Amino acid sequence: MIEGAVLSNRVMGSPSYPTAPDEVRARAARAFDRAYDPAGFARQLQACLTTPDRTEALRRLDVPALVVHGAADPLIGVSGGRATAAAIPGSDLLVIDGVGHELPEAVWPAVLDRIAELVLGAEPWRSVG
Repeated sequence: MIEGAVLSNRVMGSPSYPTAPDEVRARAARAFDRAYDPAGFARQLQACLTTPDRTEALRRLDVPALVVHGAADPLIGVSGGRATAAAIPGSDLLVIDGVGHELPEAVWPAVLDRIAELVLGAEPWRSVG
């Protein structure tokens, strides 16, 4: 399982923000110790393959939203992030160059800044007194 995580990271990781194999192993070991459930992967895959299109439901959202997507995501192309953002009224899209199907620690500050902007802009108390 741990070596599988290393192989998976080579394929789905972020090319501009590589994670050292030893760090991937350490994370995988912690995840294994926390809750190893081989059937969980199968359930996730089944959900991905059988869930109907949610575009219409996304169009009905009336909440602030930030869609974050890696420009180098080999699992879900950036067009998926663009489509999600286009479907959510008033949403913002943050596409991060060099990021794959993960959120490397090096980009956390930029993502957190955008989340903070979203939250501060949405808080009703900001317009009071």
